[in-house]
Amino acid sequence: MVAVNDVDYSVRVRRHSAVALAVAIACAGSAYGQSAAGQSTTENSETIDVVVVSGSRISTAGFDAPTPTTVLGEVELRQAGRTDIAATLTDLPQFRSTQSASSTNTVTSSGQTPADLRGLGASRTLVLVNNRRYISSDDLQTVPYSLVKRIDVVTGGASAAYGSDAVAGVVNIILDDNREGVEVGVQRGRSTHGDAEKTLVEASFGTKLFDDRAHLLVGADYLKDDGIIPGTRRPRIGEANFFPGTDGLLYPTANLHEARRSEGGLINTGVLTGQTFDTDGSLRPFQYGVRRAGSPNLMIGGEGYNIDQFRSVVAPIERANVMGRFSLNVTDNVKVWAELIYNNVKDERVYFPDLAITQLTFSYDNPFLNLTPAQRALVQGAGETTFTMGRAVTDVALASYKYDREAVQATIGFDGEFADGKWRYNGYYGRGKQEQDMKLLNLALAENFFNAIDAVTGPGGSPVCRIALTDPTTACRPLNLFGSGRASQAAVDYVTADWHAIDETWLDTAGIILSGEPFELWNQPVSFATGIEYRKEQFRSTYDANSLAGNFATINGENISKIGNDVTEGFVEVAIPLLADKPLVQSLNFNGAARISDYSTSGSIWSWKLGGTWHLVNDFKLRATRSRDIRAPNLTELFSSPSTFFTNVQDVSQTPASTTQVTLFTGGSTALDPEIADTLTVGAVYSPSFVPGLEVSLDYYHIKIEDVITTLTAQQIVNSCYQQGNQSACNQITRTGGVITEINATYINIAEFVNKGFDLEASYRFDVGPGQVTVRGLANYVDTLAVDNGIITIEGAGYLGSQATFLVPKWRGSVTLAYESEFIGGDLRARYLDGGGYAPSNVLSGVGNNNIASRTYVDLGLRTYIPLGESKLTVYGSVQNVFDKEPALAALNSPYFDIVGRYFTLGVRANF
Repeated sequence: MVAVNDVDYSVRVRRHSAVALAVAIACAGSAYGQSAAGQSTTENSETIDVVVVSGSRISTAGFDAPTPTTVLGEVELRQAGRTDIAATLTDLPQFRSTQSASSTNTVTSSGQTPADLRGLGASRTLVLVNNRRYISSDDLQTVPYSLVKRIDVVTGGASAAYGSDAVAGVVNIILDDNREGVEVGVQRGRSTHGDAEKTLVEASFGTKLFDDRAHLLVGADYLKDDGIIPGTRRPRIGEANFFPGTDGLLYPTANLHEARRSEGGLINTGVLTGQTFDTDGSLRPFQYGVRRAGSPNLMIGGEGYNIDQFRSVVAPIERANVMGRFSLNVTDNVKVWAELIYNNVKDERVYFPDLAITQLTFSYDNPFLNLTPAQRALVQGAGETTFTMGRAVTDVALASYKYDREAVQATIGFDGEFADGKWRYNGYYGRGKQEQDMKLLNLALAENFFNAIDAVTGPGGSPVCRIALTDPTTACRPLNLFGSGRASQAAVDYVTADWHAIDETWLDTAGIILSGEPFELWNQPVSFATGIEYRKEQFRSTYDANSLAGNFATINGENISKIGNDVTEGFVEVAIPLLADKPLVQSLNFNGAARISDYSTSGSIWSWKLGGTWHLVNDFKLRATRSRDIRAPNLTELFSSPSTFFTNVQDVSQTPASTTQVTLFTGGSTALDPEIADTLTVGAVYSPSFVPGLEVSLDYYHIKIEDVITTLTAQQIVNSCYQQGNQSACNQITRTGGVITEINATYINIAEFVNKGFDLEASYRFDVGPGQVTVRGLANYVDTLAVDNGIITIEGAGYLGSQATFLVPKWRGSVTLAYESEFIGGDLRARYLDGGGYAPSNVLSGVGNNNIASRTYVDLGLRTYIPLGESKLTVYGSVQNVFDKEPALAALNSPYFDIVGRYFTLGVRANF
């Protein structure tokens, strides 16, 4: 199996973060955006206070954006009982749920949910909160969900406007800063399987002060998500994988267990092969299931162990968010404000029995071994002195993961205007810190463990560790693994300890921006914006003493002193009306932007954007954008700890190829350059005047990313250099006396992405009785998502598995029918997921069934609004996945399938 692995989703260091302009992004240019006449068509007919160009810093309400933008309002945020922003975004066909509760069930990034537009990796989607970067805004659990007013999604490159990471697009989360009154709510949900229970409690309070010159907002929410434990509760995912059929090809198969390991211990060598230890220490025949050649470690059925008997299939989390904001109009034209956001996410649950403990070798003289005379005679007759036993140490080193992730962000700023509002300025400074305290409890200490299982009979006739014969003062206590639950507590304490790491990340951001309309052309304002921004990100990692000494069998770590980088940026943007009120040219507008970014690690780099809109007639508009976008290397890629290994490679530059041992270096590299993306979007928007309320948009996009940051294996580097002629790979190789002696396998700029496709969006609104009906459709077609790492090109379009990083279905879409009136509301939504394969053949080979059928998930929501004087009580309920569509068999960690199943949510919300 070959996978391109260019994105590090570890939580040890956060991706490179930065700051952005404090000017609202608008929905101009989208199917839910600003019309040519400047009339808002946003959700619930709510007027957005400040409307600006999508993907832009210009705040001209009448200007049409060349970059497509999709807006999610209150209806979408409340749909299907969603409790976090990531789940809401995943309902959009352009998003891939790269990291979620179902894909981080046994990794230390558990509980994190970043945004991933186009499936290009979360590090290539820029997330903003109130138009600014936030210490952990790439983890959408940290954003106060109950205070979200809307989400603007710019589906196109926007680095010229916002800086690094906006390669696939921008997610701008707009909080309801001006909320007034009191809102409290609670909702609970549960699946029809009797699990996955969620409880969400939210409250907020907003009020004007000092004769309406000031405003105070305080809000909080609390989420308790129980997840789904263990994985066997979803048998199509838990205990499922690919397994050989009778024809030798691989097929997705359920009910798989290990065939060479048991919880009591399974003998795999010698005359006692196939005997397993019972809980009393005696041997009995192991009950094998269906075994096939080509998969010696797995079987269908039988009594074997499977990790999914313990680990979650959907990770639980406990989340708390608190936000406070105060603003004051110092004068009629100047406002100052301060904002504080706090987030905490935590959990503790069983992970797995220590993964490093699998096949163990024992002496038949081990005093804990309880063989019958017949079994002892059989062993002696065969002349055997040792045996190998497969053991799942669920009774000794059943690891639990406990984490506590805390983030605090404080920001102050000012907004103002002059020249009768023609010119506006704003500035801000923010500082944030995130601390993640991580523990893996009950991990095996490698040396202690192997000393403890090497038991002999001591001078007093009792079992002792062999090392006790030469070191009577040793703390070693002999460990009995012959049967589950037979180990003494003293031995367990000796062979296990808690792995502990603390990761800290800091972000400083600052910016000052000036925008305005200095003059007019064609009776339309010429708009201009410019600004300077600065950001600095640092991190530090601290590990426990056992990790630093390399004592654990599964995972260790190295301290990283506080380190980071910074960037200073300047940008300018213009919006110019070129022509208006001519035949076939109702309006023709140009939008351009340029940004210079000076990084402390890689120097200066430019990003830019050229775009335009052309209203041929009132009903029809064309738009196009060409941009150069960048992604700077994140802190993991720059500064992750170096490691040294020894490995063998085939020197394919020789004839014939020779095998040589080399020293392999891995880790971060400060020599990395930013990734460079060239993006083209071309689209049209049709709003027929003869069908009021109907708007349709179609956009084509083409994204090509060069110098993609990735890592390669030692052999891949050699092959890339001497077979593909890749100079970046050749630079990683050191020869001494003509022989390869060292290979630098740190992060390098070597891969290339190509992503092409279409986005379709349509909406239609009309009145029915006292309310309004909205029909909204969204669709995404991916023509290609090709990833070339210099060794192999993986075409990911049309695949839905998790065997490679960048796999996406060809088609995804949704259609929503909603009704809203003063007293009742409801929505019916269908989410379509195109069929395809698990993975391409150059990733997953020898497969007999590489087909996944398409699926349509149906969601239903109902709500009623009960007036209570000047207050309002909302009672609502929803059913997600009404027809309980099951996930594809063995699609573990796929980001596309509903694993939970039919899910009911009931809630109540009161506004005073």
